[in-house]
Amino acid sequence: MHAESKKIPRQAEIILRFTGMAPFLKDEQEKMIRGQNRALHFIHGRRNPPPIQQNLLSVPAQLVYNDFLFFKKCLAGVTDYFAMARITKGRVHHGNDPLHPRLQQPPARTDLGKNMFDFRVAKEWNDMPPALKDCLAAQFPSTCKAYLISR
Repeated sequence: MHAESKKIPRQAEIILRFTGMAPFLKDEQEKMIRGQNRALHFIHGRRNPPPIQQNLLSVPAQLVYNDFLFFKKCLAGVTDYFAMARITKGRVHHGNDPLHPRLQQPPARTDLGKNMFDFRVAKEWNDMPPALKDCLAAQFPSTCKAYLISR
């Protein structure tokens, strides 16, 4: 194998790893999806295995996973960032779990505001099962990834 041919799979791996960055615009997200697909075609050839066998999250799922990890670290006090600065806890309605109140998204008028971390994470966190919200910060990455793959 030539030195250049060893370098190409490494570039495909780098493209797959960088799909965790949070794009603010839909065009950027579509570019990341195309890059991930190109890398997968290069690695697996014409026939890609199903996503469950790849053990790889799609680009939108990877973005949600990164948001969840950062938000959980913020709630556990691992990072200095105060994630709940703009997010408020909503009222508990009849039938809601009082131990897990729903988070209320901060006001956003533009598309850029709707793609900010505070706005994105509140919606996804509300849809998450309570068992994931209660798990420890050390167990959270593996359980969250399993939840997002099965979703």
